[in-house]
Amino acid sequence: MTHRDPERQITAVPAAALRRAHRAFVLVAVAAPVVLTAVAVTLIVLWLPELPNPAATHWGVGGVNGYGAPATFVWLAIGVGLGVPVLIAVATFAVARGQWGGAARLLGAVALGLSGFIAVTTTGSVAIQRGIDDAHQVGGIGGLMIAAAAVLVVLAATGWLVQPHVRPTPGAPLQPAHISSIAAGERVVWLATATMSPVAMALISVVIVLVVGITAVMAVQASEGAWIPLLSLALIGFAFLSAASFRVRIGPDGLSVRSQLGVPRTHVPLDEITAVRAVDCNPFGEFGGFGWRLGTDGRTGIVLRRGPAIEVERRGRRPLVVTVDGAEVAAGLLQTYLDRASTA
Repeated sequence: MTHRDPERQITAVPAAALRRAHRAFVLVAVAAPVVLTAVAVTLIVLWLPELPNPAATHWGVGGVNGYGAPATFVWLAIGVGLGVPVLIAVATFAVARGQWGGAARLLGAVALGLSGFIAVTTTGSVAIQRGIDDAHQVGGIGGLMIAAAAVLVVLAATGWLVQPHVRPTPGAPLQPAHISSIAAGERVVWLATATMSPVAMALISVVIVLVVGITAVMAVQASEGAWIPLLSLALIGFAFLSAASFRVRIGPDGLSVRSQLGVPRTHVPLDEITAVRAVDCNPFGEFGGFGWRLGTDGRTGIVLRRGPAIEVERRGRRPLVVTVDGAEVAAGLLQTYLDRASTA
């Protein structure tokens, strides 16, 4: 049987603190990007009549290598400078819900920094082309990119500092299932598959779609450097597939967790386990996201969905948390093996 304490919700945050965190997050991740984008778009629209047509819209190592309509900068400022921060904010609220922590705070700061970066790059790219008849005369933008990167860092740091620090509480323990003692020479093995939640799958799919779109644009505009976004896309795809599903095994040799692709994997021998329990885990609140993660409290997590998880204390190593259905039974079986080993 599974017991949940109604007074202790996983990573619960006091209502007043949660409201303050939400307000600060909306101010940083949405309101400030709206202001930055409005300023950038206003300047771009005012300067558009002074730009060559077509205008320089893309730069490579050797200078300008892409051209397009001057209005492209307006859509870049709105679509990326505002669209991406709004997408980050919506995704954060969808995943965090009533839980909050450092991950949400960081995402809000990143949204603000990214908006400032895009505002500087778009308005700066337009400013350096004002009064030029031919876009081929435009120089490089190395200095502009350095300035934009500096703005990103400053705004992200500011966004982090103005948001309150909210520390999630540890996950509530669940009552492990009772397993009868295992006789000497008897082997009982528990197997299960841990899969990523639909919400996490949807969010990661959105990121992959965005990367595919950026890859396509860069491949068209700068074919000589197309291998960079293509390689990035391949790495993201492999990381997603390797972390989407894990096979969990508990037996007399301990706990084993292996990706369905074969890697990554980990094994905790029985003689290294000092304690085991079943807990109710929230990946976003406790580990800042989904997949193979490191929590702020030092625990290692293979956390793919919200819900029951096995937590094992390891001798000389970080505790390991694995989200999987039936964690109560798994914890009970592993505890039985620990009891038998201690009495052997």
